[in-house]
Amino acid sequence: MNTNLSRQLAVVSAVLLLAGSLLTAQSYRARISGLVTDQTQAVVAGATVTLLNVHTGVKTVRQTNETGLYLFDLVDPGTYTLTVELTGFNRFVQENIAVQMRGDVTINVTLQPGTVQESITVSESPVAVQFNSAAKDFTIDARLAAEIPRIDRNPFKLTLLAPSAVNTRGEMMPFHSWAANSVDLGGGTNLKNDLQVDGSPIGIGHKNTYPPNIDAVQEVVVSQNPVDAESGHSAGGLISLTLKSGTNEWHGTAFYLGRYPWLNAIADRTRNVRIATRQHMMGGTLGNPILRNRLFNFFSLEYWKVRAPGSLVTTVPTALERDGDFSRSYNIDGGIRTIYDPWTTRLDPATGRFLRTPFAGNVVPRSRFDSFASGLLKQFWDPNNPGDNITGVNNFKVGLINTWDYYNFSDRVDYHINDNWKVYGRVSRYHTDNT
Repeated sequence: MNTNLSRQLAVVSAVLLLAGSLLTAQSYRARISGLVTDQTQAVVAGATVTLLNVHTGVKTVRQTNETGLYLFDLVDPGTYTLTVELTGFNRFVQENIAVQMRGDVTINVTLQPGTVQESITVSESPVAVQFNSAAKDFTIDARLAAEIPRIDRNPFKLTLLAPSAVNTRGEMMPFHSWAANSVDLGGGTNLKNDLQVDGSPIGIGHKNTYPPNIDAVQEVVVSQNPVDAESGHSAGGLISLTLKSGTNEWHGTAFYLGRYPWLNAIADRTRNVRIATRQHMMGGTLGNPILRNRLFNFFSLEYWKVRAPGSLVTTVPTALERDGDFSRSYNIDGGIRTIYDPWTTRLDPATGRFLRTPFAGNVVPRSRFDSFASGLLKQFWDPNNPGDNITGVNNFKVGLINTWDYYNFSDRVDYHINDNWKVYGRVSRYHTDNT
């Protein structure tokens, strides 16, 4: 075989193996398994087990092995129907199987003698059983995520519904990059949690790279004690979000939230409408099929234009200080703040310390002014009040308008190639200007 071709194949194989291991380690998908027996509790081998995604129409088929076991792994979160068939037995149908992110559902089936044309249908939802994991998970499903009102629209803050979760930082908006990880899940996990979207890590240090639109979130799983190897690089808990995918039906949502001064209660109105809160938040989602039962798309978008009154309190140079005169600049203890001449620095042989000589009268001569610094001083505001206590700190106060212009869009495509190959791709972006 050609040497270059061999090297290329080796590289491709290594990449595929690495990619496969990464996908396994970070998978947000679930699994469904169980045992098929007959009425005598004897195992049934060779039975056909079909798993149907109710919303997408995607079917996956497995056969029970010689011990009567079947397994569906890498199952996307959603609602499913399980069918078991074998000649000589009635068809068994289990409906309303709710599969959550990272879930592990066990459905054991007992087949009754009869014909395949006769069916036994179970509509009651089976209980999801978590085994093979020591994680303590708290799951927030799509309905709960949609019906919990949050003005910040930050899906990571849905974690505060978990009994053990405690918010640790005032930043709450989705574009606040510290907000997602500012939660203690028990045991000092603040800023140490692993953040994932669709099974992929999105954390950079203490911050996050992408906060999804809350209307596009399918589920949120909060793991207080994720000791599994897939979360081994985190010193805290795990917060994992799964985004919605399209289905065989066209579904869409739209929202608008507006706030205006003229809609406020009379007692809360302000004459200066220039600094009154104005809020425009809008967006929507659209899920649809591209090819029925095979290719699906889900798009989400939100846009904010928010104006809110605020204030700034700071300390600026006084007129005397701009002119180099610090004879009235006080320390916190009430003494004059001495200004030393840096060009007089010298070593005291007796003490081994460096000494400097104060400027005469505590005034910096104009000849020593730097031209750039002088120009920069002219850009500072003038003090507009005496300031606090004798030191004169906080001598400038002004009202202002805080503004947020924010947008967030995401588009996800899911492709069911066959029973063995499923792929998805997602493009997401958010941007904000805050002044």
